Amino acid sequence: MNKLIIHKMLLEEIRLNTSFASGKGFYAFPILVVLAGLLAVLFSDEIINDMGYSAFLESCHISILFYGVFTGFLAFFGNDFLERIFGYLGMVIGLPSTQPISQRRMTMLYFIKEIIFYSIFTLVPALIGALIGAYSNGLDLINVTKFGLSLFLSFTTGLSFAYLTSSLYRISLPFAISGGLLSILTYGFLFRNFQITPGLDWYLNGYIEMLFIAMIVPILISIIATIFVHENYEPKVMQKIGYKDRLAEYTKKFEWAKWMSVPVIVSKERIDLQRSQTGTKMFFSFAFPLGILTFINWFIDKGIPVQIDFNTIFYGVMIGFFGTMLYSWLNTIDSPNFYSTLPVTVSEVIRARLVLFLTITWWIPLLFMALIAYMSSEMNLLPIGIVVMIAVGIYIVNYTAWTTGLRTNSALFDAIIFIKFFFVSVPPMIAMTILSLAINHKPSVILIALATICGFLSLMSIFFYNKIETRWKTEAFD
Repeated sequence: MNKLIIHKMLLEEIRLNTSFASGKGFYAFPILVVLAGLLAVLFSDEIINDMGYSAFLESCHISILFYGVFTGFLAFFGNDFLERIFGYLGMVIGLPSTQPISQRRMTMLYFIKEIIFYSIFTLVPALIGALIGAYSNGLDLINVTKFGLSLFLSFTTGLSFAYLTSSLYRISLPFAISGGLLSILTYGFLFRNFQITPGLDWYLNGYIEMLFIAMIVPILISIIATIFVHENYEPKVMQKIGYKDRLAEYTKKFEWAKWMSVPVIVSKERIDLQRSQTGTKMFFSFAFPLGILTFINWFIDKGIPVQIDFNTIFYGVMIGFFGTMLYSWLNTIDSPNFYSTLPVTVSEVIRARLVLFLTITWWIPLLFMALIAYMSSEMNLLPIGIVVMIAVGIYIVNYTAWTTGLRTNSALFDAIIFIKFFFVSVPPMIAMTILSLAINHKPSVILIALATICGFLSLMSIFFYNKIETRWKTEAFD
């Protein structure tokens, strides 16, 4: 029975993704990941020479840990929105409401499905590409496979963290915040004398007990998360708070935004954001990975002897890039199909959600920028970091809105769209990252270069924003 349910969940995942993105683009995505793994190994020598061997391995594990957290939040928090968007269809995870199967069991199977899906879809193709690159460079294939296994264990750890947090969130928000912080602090305390993850420690030192711990950690976290899953998934009754009156109130407040979108559409989207409680999920899904990023920043500065000059400007680049997550959440509130019966265009709705992104969510990344600058004793770099964060964030979000419209999460699984997104987003981020690491060597030259890149990104943001009307005005909502 369990195998059958997981199989049906995998088929459902594929059908959902191919219904949003093109089938060819979806199935071509693993090929793109194979190429990424191949290039990563081919250029590994140059990267290691620049970063150092330990720093390179740590960055790989930090990245895969964040990937696990991100995909976990997308899966466990995004499920509510899928059920809302496809309310006329029954999701497999909703079977406990009509069938004699426990919600704990179903959620655990859903967690296993996520591991299988992303392993087949991204991790295994990346390993295949890495093995091809290793064979071409004459590297030890067993060693590369061993490193791939250590990355897989770090990925499952990040995914299990997201699973635990979502289970705690369904009990209460304070419980989720306290439980999430406690889990991070506990993890940091237990592994304070080891590498970033037990898997990396096993790979570097060869201690078999660390491999055992690396396997136990995600299993233990997922078991705890399953215990906290509520059996009753009945939706709670929403209190009536007079949305009709608030429509007029918000329309007046957003009158200034009429040059970007129709104020009444912005107001309607603002009310939907509040009604669906998406804002809370947005904050939590954004805050948790940034919380881990803040912890890693402290851990690298205080917990390990390796000197890595990650500073506030570098984290400004990272946090600006994470802003895409907030825009993607705005596209999961409700199905936009009902707009088809109204004199409203897709481009107007996209612009309305960009207004919300700029006016409602700005304080979340700003809070974390201030926290990271304070923890790193780099308050002098905070203004520069904020400017970089804003430039990168607006640049990435405007391009994302132009290319993906109202289907951000699924459209990025289209290989063609993802390739374009990669080449638009990664080069300026790499340039700004290199400049941030060299800020202490020639500050005046670096500041001029950063200002030039920020100015260029701002101009490109305007270009992307103006292209939204051309790209989406004649498109349909369904």
